[in-house]
Amino acid sequence: MPHINIKCYPKNLSEQELQAFADDLTAFASKRLNTPAEFITIAYTEIPADEWKEKVWDKEIEPNVESLLRKPEYEM
Repeated sequence: MPHINIKCYPKNLSEQELQAFADDLTAFASKRLNTPAEFITIAYTEIPADEWKEKVWDKEIEPNVESLLRKPEYEM
């Protein structure tokens, strides 16, 4: 039962663009993880740039960098 949690700077995507993104990501995860689409959930949160370090980098990225599937190619 994969749960995908996406945090990003504001992208100002329309509801249609967000839905297309979710549909594409669901299809990709379903295929790669051999999991039925109905078992996949996706969280999408936009974080303002001036809050990124405090809310995401310091709490989620830096303390867990060794276990990330893809490590950051930037520093804060």
